[in-house]
Amino acid sequence: MSILTNGFDAITHDPPEYAKGGLALVLSVYGAPAPSSTGTPTAGTIPAGSIVVMNSSGLAIPADNDTTATTNAPSLMFVTVDGDMDFDGSFVHKITCVQGGIEILTPQVYGTSFTPGGKLTCGQASGTACIGKFRTATTGEQIYGIVGPLGYNATTALLDVIIPQGICPAAA
Repeated sequence: MSILTNGFDAITHDPPEYAKGGLALVLSVYGAPAPSSTGTPTAGTIPAGSIVVMNSSGLAIPADNDTTATTNAPSLMFVTVDGDMDFDGSFVHKITCVQGGIEILTPQVYGTSFTPGGKLTCGQASGTACIGKFRTATTGEQIYGIVGPLGYNATTALLDVIIPQGICPAAA
């Protein structure tokens, strides 16, 4: 099996009742691996803290906000609270996702230079392979999160991300 924790953590502070409207749901994973020939569960490829979207069959796939694929935006993106790489995820290949209204620490990032308040998106940029990971947004890309006040911690390799509710517009 894979690691039990990858550093992901939900750090949202106790909000008042009216602020607890984040959309959480459980999605099955597209292309989930079958058990081995001996019946041993096989770990998937989606870690906690990564970004997913639903495909046309309602299954979770890693999100790619590639600027060359304009049909991807706007998309309703979700952050995974648990992935399918751990023990229970390997059995069922279903992941719990939150659409927004949450602050997280995540190792699922591309890059190491993030400024608090900076706009974040996900997916490929100039040929980089960072599908499902947070990266700095550029002009015209859909925004999925904002760098939180803790920014990026190079020691722990964790990024503080505030994910607003709803589908955010493109970066200006």
